[in-house]
Amino acid sequence: MIVAALAVTMSGCAALAPVTGSHYTSRDGKLEIHGELIDSSDVRIFVNGDKVIDDQISLLHGDGKFDGTYQGRRVRADCSTPAGRQLNGTQCTVVVDGEWVTLTL
Repeated sequence: MIVAALAVTMSGCAALAPVTGSHYTSRDGKLEIHGELIDSSDVRIFVNGDKVIDDQISLLHGDGKFDGTYQGRRVRADCSTPAGRQLNGTQCTVVVDGEWVTLTL
C-alpha cells in the first residue's frame, strides 16, 4: 500500500518540470512557455509567442489563479509571491496540455 502511494507521488513529481527563470522549452521543442511580471502585479504568460494570460495578482496577498487558452487548449497559471515581494520572487506553476512548469518571474 505504501509502495503504491509512493509510486503515485513520484510519478506526479516526474510530470512537474521545474524551471529556473521565466522561460521553458519542452524537450521536443514544440512547446515554449514564457512569463513576465510587470509593475509587480501584472502577470503575462505566453505560449509559443502568443499571450494567453494577462491578469493581476492580488496586491494584498501576492497570488492569483488564472485561466487562458492556446489554440483551443486550456492554460492554467497558479502564481504566488512570498512575503517581502523580493525581486524575481513570484513563482507561477503553468499547465499546458498536461505539461507542468514552474516559472520564476
